[in-house]
Amino acid sequence: MLRPVGNAHDHRDFKRVRSPFEGALVRLRAVEEDDLPKINQGIWDPEVSQYLLVPWPQPLAGTHESWERGRSSETDARFVIETLAGEFAGGCGLHEISSRNRSAILGIWLARPHWEKGYGTAAVRTLCRFAFQEMNLQRVELGVLETNPRGRRAYEKVGFKEEGRLRRFVFVDGHYVDMIIMGLLSEDLIED
Repeated sequence: MLRPVGNAHDHRDFKRVRSPFEGALVRLRAVEEDDLPKINQGIWDPEVSQYLLVPWPQPLAGTHESWERGRSSETDARFVIETLAGEFAGGCGLHEISSRNRSAILGIWLARPHWEKGYGTAAVRTLCRFAFQEMNLQRVELGVLETNPRGRRAYEKVGFKEEGRLRRFVFVDGHYVDMIIMGLLSEDLIED
């Protein structure tokens, strides 16, 4: 009779492996067609869209067209952000993914009811971990408007560093606003 080496029922050698799409507070998942009304409603909240480079509100059909384009893109990876309880919280993605340069541009937005709860930081950290560990990228960058200190703090908590500034980049609420360019290298990611 063959006997197993060690205790066959000893599960201490096995540890739960966290999904690359799950963070401390959020889970990232594919965008489904059923998400489009929530995306359209959340992103076009004026308090949300003031920090995004979106020219004007889109009808649901425009959100649907954007989703269709994103699904066929080889240089974009878009995700829904949901709480661990499964509640829709916003969206994020990696854009202009370059396999040659091993880099991408990060974009994120959160629906206003989910602000100030740590979801943004958790989503950025989870997305960057995925980019570095699963996609083998070495650099993620983003742009944040100078009028968005909440976003900038979230990025800094993950390890992003300011790398430059595009002066008078966008016209918002009657005045020009600078865009701060931030970058994160794989070795700079601050884990939770």
